[in-house]
Amino acid sequence: MNAETNPAIANDRGFTLVEILVAIVVAGILAAVAIIGIASLTDSGGDSACEASRDAAKTAATVHYANTGSWPTTFTAMTSTSPKELEVPSGVTVNSTTLVGSGWTLTLTPGAGSVGPTFACS
Repeated sequence: MNAETNPAIANDRGFTLVEILVAIVVAGILAAVAIIGIASLTDSGGDSACEASRDAAKTAATVHYANTGSWPTTFTAMTSTSPKELEVPSGVTVNSTTLVGSGWTLTLTPGAGSVGPTFACS
């Protein structure tokens, strides 16, 4: 049997190797674009978490000053009071002058005299 005697054989071509390769390349390009987009979202999430912690630390430092009359020189000074002036979320490590989260670090630099501390994200 050939295509002239059986019309079903003439229409049964399938995909060529070039068509399959083009589909694989297009899928790969779409996957790469999606991975890059997701990676940038996780980076901005870490930045947002650090900025939120910085804002909370600034507020806690002001509360500490109002309660004690002196600016805090460490994060420990704000987390060991009763009630706590700074509540640290789970998964965040408190060191003397740093808070370390997932992909970010907040650093406290004590101020001089009547100047309050500064907080920097990295």
